[in-house]
Amino acid sequence: MSVCVISQPRFFPGIHYLHRMMMADIFVILDTVQFNPRHEENRAKIKTSKGTQWLTVPMHKIHREQLIIDTHLNNNQSWQSKIKGTLKTLYGKTPHYKTYEPEILNILERPYERLTELDRASWGPALKLLGINCKFVLASEIPVSGKGPKLLLDICKYLGSDTYLSGGFGKKYLNVEEFLTQGVEVRFHEYEYPIYKQPYGDFVTFLSYLDMLFNVGLEPEKVMAGGKITSLS
Repeated sequence: MSVCVISQPRFFPGIHYLHRMMMADIFVILDTVQFNPRHEENRAKIKTSKGTQWLTVPMHKIHREQLIIDTHLNNNQSWQSKIKGTLKTLYGKTPHYKTYEPEILNILERPYERLTELDRASWGPALKLLGINCKFVLASEIPVSGKGPKLLLDICKYLGSDTYLSGGFGKKYLNVEEFLTQGVEVRFHEYEYPIYKQPYGDFVTFLSYLDMLFNVGLEPEKVMAGGKITSLS
């Protein structure tokens, strides 16, 4: 069985996103779709004493329909120092901050031009700690066209994957039978966040993996604990 996951890139993503990588043989970075500044392609959610907050990297927005592959960082703004300061203020006293601070700061201090470069760099510590070894492929490097579910199916077929692991929302728009007739089984990824110790009140889910990393460390067993794979049958 060859499992394919297809998703837009994320900046310091949540552990549910990382769990899908752990389940994948091939992870396709969907850079051929429209950039959405309200998603998590250029921002990561963290927890504060007043609720959640976004760590946001400014982008050059050229036009409404611009694709992720064409999206570049706006390095005229001092976003690096702002994010570094925020992380130190919120997590500086957590048990694991000093251990991982150098590596995280090094990622933030490197020069980047494209959004996809930054996002992939932000995955680095998690890939190493979780032992993630799936193959990463850019959608822009795959010679298929189409939109929506057809694009997803064509990518799976081109890569020779017989299983497509979709996010849970795929149940609303994917025609599972159509995939099956083309030799691709569809499974759905669900995730229930394992509770761990967080500062600032009640536990909050779907934060950046940095929250778990700094508070309790990032371990495969902890991340795997919340995952569930289902089908419609």
